[in-house]
Amino acid sequence: MSSFWTDLLFLHGYINDLELAHRLMNAPPPPPAKPEPSRKRPSYSPRAMFSTWSARLCQGIGDGVVHTQ
Repeated sequence: MSSFWTDLLFLHGYINDLELAHRLMNAPPPPPAKPEPSRKRPSYSPRAMFSTWSARLCQGIGDGVVHTQ
């Protein structure tokens, strides 16, 4: 099975083995991926969300230490 990435490798000459090219063209397609179960996001109150965001945006204010994000 050919993919975009193998096509690019062949195009730019990184793969030049003819037997490998034939094996890749005749390879069976991969099985379909199983969908992940959906996860519910916990609901936060506006006050809890504000305190979380303010703590993230204002880290290190008043403690005298230089912080980087």
